[in-house]
Amino acid sequence: MTAASLTLGIDLGTSAVKVAAVDGGGTVQGEGAAQFPTLTVLPNQAEQAPGDWLDATARAMEMLAGSLSARVPGWRCAVRAIGLTGQLPTLVCLGERDPLARAITWKDGRADEWAAGRVRRGEHYARTGMPIDGRYLAPMWQFHFADRAHQVSTVLSAKDFLLYALTGQRITEPSTAAGYGVYDLEERRFAKDLCEFWNLPQRLLPRLEPANSCAGPLSEAGAALLGLPAGIPMSCGAADSVCAAYAMAGLDEHVVSISFGSSAVILAASATRRLDPAARYLLTPHVLPGWYGREMDLLASGTGHRWLSELLGLSDGQLDRAAAASLPGARGISFAPYLAGGEQGALWNPRLKGALFGLTLGHSRADVARAYLEGVFFEVKRCLEVLAQTLPIESVRVAGRIVLAPSSIQMLADVLGYPVGEVHEQSPAAIGAALLAQRLGQPQAAAPARAPARPATSPDPGSAAAYRELFASYLERAARCG
Repeated sequence: MTAASLTLGIDLGTSAVKVAAVDGGGTVQGEGAAQFPTLTVLPNQAEQAPGDWLDATARAMEMLAGSLSARVPGWRCAVRAIGLTGQLPTLVCLGERDPLARAITWKDGRADEWAAGRVRRGEHYARTGMPIDGRYLAPMWQFHFADRAHQVSTVLSAKDFLLYALTGQRITEPSTAAGYGVYDLEERRFAKDLCEFWNLPQRLLPRLEPANSCAGPLSEAGAALLGLPAGIPMSCGAADSVCAAYAMAGLDEHVVSISFGSSAVILAASATRRLDPAARYLLTPHVLPGWYGREMDLLASGTGHRWLSELLGLSDGQLDRAAAASLPGARGISFAPYLAGGEQGALWNPRLKGALFGLTLGHSRADVARAYLEGVFFEVKRCLEVLAQTLPIESVRVAGRIVLAPSSIQMLADVLGYPVGEVHEQSPAAIGAALLAQRLGQPQAAAPARAPARPATSPDPGSAAAYRELFASYLERAARCG
């Protein structure tokens, strides 16, 4: 294959950097990924070193080069634009040039209790579209850095820091700005009074530009990091949740995307600004002006999957196969999967703890595994029921580990009662960032939704009927965890 026009997408995720190269037809030509560590020494701590992000970005690009070089000779010179996306809210405080300390990630819960006593929940949600808690950048800032304000030159989110490292520009855009907790959704700007509420000097915030606008050219330092020529146009990108949803479902208001990573991100597009009366979902700016994402995040779906696999002595992928050996309802066990020290989703309760109900000596490892997966899927269903109150849902598309387990895809379809389509690329967020970068500087130009690689899995009528009854029982048991 000869080199054609390529765009790159870089996703600075929660535990890894993922990169994707997409051709002009939207086909993924190559991918790469590299992990980085999280520091969790203190209770509820989750910090990362920005330098580790840059190292992982370089390693992910090396992997991408390995997958492209043989098939697409000269691919580096074919890169026309680069798009960015990343985890949020994750706080980076820059000194004059470099980070002052490790980044505080969205999984860090040390400010939760402190912030809970300060947030004006209804008022802040009406302004920002965010059910603000201690994991947004402004509360994080006040809790962790307010006494060092004189040392800070700029407050950035993770993706914005990567953009700074690659271009030298300190820029954010609306979907990422929403994670700062001080972005006024209606006025489309950082609000002075909200900044004052959190003692966050407005002068420390980055410049706000439209999603997918051109942030500038790839700098010499950025080029050295990525192994690419300097001068390639860089998109300021968008948040990982909306980039992934854009790649998975386009802007179809009736298709819900679910990305199963460290957390489960559930997002439905909306062509109008629809706030939830009970503030059960985030309303975040989408990739195009005037569009929004109604977003709900389950905190520990992927990390819980890994934890339980290790606890039960199951290697990668075996948890799903073990669960398939049990029956719907896991022979009477219910597993409330609130394993991250609280939950968001539809509940927004930082005090929730996980629980296993109904366990006896007669239950097997397979029953526990199935109960856990059912618990996660029931929480997804709880979220979809909220989203369906304002816009009907026709189908669901999923990405992540789950697509490797056909039995779990079928279980999810049965629990939700909707057809489930699969997206098999390793980073829909990186692909979404690349697809946006193809239209760099054309914020009104939306691409059509990419079709799933295979037909959707439909609910089994018998199992779906059983799960409707089991869901009510699950909700009753899980309510005891609060």
